[in-house]
Amino acid sequence: MKRSWLRFYQDVRIGGPAYDDKGDEFVSGRFLKEGVTITSRGCSKNCPYCFVPKREGKIREYPIKDGWVLQDNNILACSELHQRNVFEMLRRQTKQIDFNGGLDPDLLENWHVKEFETLRVRHFWFSCDTPSSIGPLERTADLMSDFKQWQKRCYVLIGFNDESQREAEERLNRIFEMGFLPFAQLYQNDIKTSWSKDWDRLQRKWCRPAAYKSRRSVI
Repeated sequence: MKRSWLRFYQDVRIGGPAYDDKGDEFVSGRFLKEGVTITSRGCSKNCPYCFVPKREGKIREYPIKDGWVLQDNNILACSELHQRNVFEMLRRQTKQIDFNGGLDPDLLENWHVKEFETLRVRHFWFSCDTPSSIGPLERTADLMSDFKQWQKRCYVLIGFNDESQREAEERLNRIFEMGFLPFAQLYQNDIKTSWSKDWDRLQRKWCRPAAYKSRRSVI
């Protein structure tokens, strides 16, 4: 691929997350579509299923660039001052806000919800990656009860740590019942895992709200 691009450009470099590039300060419009912004990189946690700490290290805060699609890995792990400045920036936007990078239920507090109420939010994205994440998500459901279900979406890692299909679907059903729209993601490690057709069907069903709303069940 590099050789192909060198036919058109003199300076071609290989990098990015797939090469464990830690990333640098975000530049609006470079590589990502208009509206996307990244105000921090890294994560304060060290979850065994996540590549972010290994690739990007601990939280690093950057100058805040305007945008309405927030793509930070864990914005709620940033300092309160940085978070409040991000909310101030989001209030200036004329388009609806998407928290696509994800919001950590372990770190959500009442003051965050008050900030959300000052914004025109299209989608919140939370996470529930293991059975032990259900408790924090239940607390989040209580805090976010004034928002509509279609706004509250949840990344759900399935198949990690020998989780069975039945256990995965029970968790997905529970997340839906709590008022979120789950979006299932099959676990992948450094070496690509080949999942069975049954696992693939389960994942496809639970990343399409129209599909799982019409035929929600446990295996």
